Amino acid sequence: MINNEKIRLMTKLAIYERSEEGIEDMKVANYFKSDYLRHEIIKTILAVTFGSILLLVMIFCYQMEFFLDNALSLNYKLLGSLVLGGYLILVILAVVVTWISYRISYMHAHNRLNNYYRILGKVRKIEEKEEWIKDMEEE
Repeated sequence: MINNEKIRLMTKLAIYERSEEGIEDMKVANYFKSDYLRHEIIKTILAVTFGSILLLVMIFCYQMEFFLDNALSLNYKLLGSLVLGGYLILVILAVVVTWISYRISYMHAHNRLNNYYRILGKVRKIEEKEEWIKDMEEE
């Protein structure tokens, strides 16, 4: 006998498991929240650092004539503190935005997974009921 409710629930589970959202949620489920956030923050810091270095190299190349003409008269201490200050502000801003956005995405992923496991529990109950009925019919 075909149980339409079980088929409907299992189809819903299969669609979620194969969706991009489901695959991503399963990856997120492997982490504790603090580890997941730490991992994403480290990736963000590395990306901002790489981007900042690339930007500084581009600015230097674009302004190379100015830097070569004024090499002896530039205030390197002020220039270094401006660059470092800008970098630190950029990193802090990126870390805050990353922390907020990935914390929210982690919570949403866990809510979707809780729903997934709730539906999976319903399927197991239906299977147990079917097995119990089958055992009763055999006796």
